[in-house]
Amino acid sequence: MRRKLSLILICTVCICLSALPFQTSAQGNAFELTSISFKNAEIDGGFKTDVQEYGLTLENNEMSPTLESYEIKGNADIFVTYTYDETNHQTGLVATLEYETGSTIYNFRYTNPAPYEINGNNLLSSVYCTYGEVLPSINDKDTEYKLYIPSDLTQLKITPVTQDINAYCAPFELILGNEQAPKITLSCTAADGSTREYLINIKRVDKTTEQVKAEMAQPDYVSFVDGTRLYQRPEFLITVCGLAGGLAVIIILFLITRRIAVNPYDKDEKPFYSPID
Repeated sequence: MRRKLSLILICTVCICLSALPFQTSAQGNAFELTSISFKNAEIDGGFKTDVQEYGLTLENNEMSPTLESYEIKGNADIFVTYTYDETNHQTGLVATLEYETGSTIYNFRYTNPAPYEINGNNLLSSVYCTYGEVLPSINDKDTEYKLYIPSDLTQLKITPVTQDINAYCAPFELILGNEQAPKITLSCTAADGSTREYLINIKRVDKTTEQVKAEMAQPDYVSFVDGTRLYQRPEFLITVCGLAGGLAVIIILFLITRRIAVNPYDKDEKPFYSPID
């Protein structure tokens, strides 16, 4: 009897152990980056889900590449940052796929970086933030922008993208409370040491992260901010139209009243008091 119980126990343990690799493999494949592409760069050999190290050939090796598109299998988020050498010269970028049980890191190393050159270009070309939208678009003139984020977003990761590959601007990471909407400053340093500061005002929209994520997944997606700002809301437009209509009615009534009102004075009547000559 004891032998039978021991045999049953051993078999049970063996079955459980044999199932572990399958479960681990299934868990490992639950979250995958199935495709990714970059503006101003081509992935050498193309992207493959099971490969994590790549060469990245720049079209214009004096400009920073930026994320163009990606596809993810499973409920995961992607964050892009840049890598630098000891002199803060940009050498590549990293795409990190983050999910509830861990993360997968994909490294992209520039195969044709521009020679290090000292210049005064301290401008940003864009500011990347997962589930964030910067308005107006980053340009050479403005230094103050608004970064719109979902109402429930608490982990903020901002990646500034420099125009010049020789410039440097540190990424910014912040843990927020549900109601927090702070102001942050990004400092972009050119190769010659000159700096330019950008003020970023964080604004929350009346949409959750899941709602924003669903909108971004649509093929015709353009913006999740359009329609959420005060002057774009229906109640604001109704109020403005109501005020404009009320004002128009008042003006019309005033003109009508002025036209039909009786003038108590006769234009032919001589004045009672005449000036003394």
